[in-house]
Amino acid sequence: MTPARTTGARTTPAYPARDTVLRPWRGPADSAALAALDDGAPGIGDTTGPEWHDDAAADPARMHLVLERAGEPGPAGYVVLAAPRGPEPGVELHRLVVHLDRRGTGAGRTLLGATLTVAGVPGATGETPERPPWAGTGRLWLEVAADNAAALALYRSAGMVTETVLRAVPGDPCSTPLRLLLARG
Repeated sequence: MTPARTTGARTTPAYPARDTVLRPWRGPADSAALAALDDGAPGIGDTTGPEWHDDAAADPARMHLVLERAGEPGPAGYVVLAAPRGPEPGVELHRLVVHLDRRGTGAGRTLLGATLTVAGVPGATGETPERPPWAGTGRLWLEVAADNAAALALYRSAGMVTETVLRAVPGDPCSTPLRLLLARG
């Protein structure tokens, strides 16, 4: 019997790592399944749908990784990474989404570990499929909503720190923080 972990008002099974498969995006069927995970995910907004995933997967400067668990239908979650663009060095964690019913089971931690490994961050121990040629700078960065407590807890537990606070009123250090730029490496 699979042990259970209580997270909030629901109990979710806790899965051993050996029951997971992390694989690259495979095609339009994945895009539809991943877009379904986006519904209601914090921070996604209107930038979603199978077409978004198709376009992101076709971009050689991005990488989709899909997490599956043995005996479960559909993906447990996914991550999209992006090559450096502009002045910010390193690999960008563009999107990390975990299936609503699989939150609190280690799926996010598995995806983040793989992301740190792709970025070549020292001390990272996650597993990944083939790394893209643009990866491995030794730095991972991302933007996250300042009020997304679950995401912040996950990222901070992996040693990521706040480098920049993006405020509601640019240049006003007293205005409400909207987004944070976190980094490791």
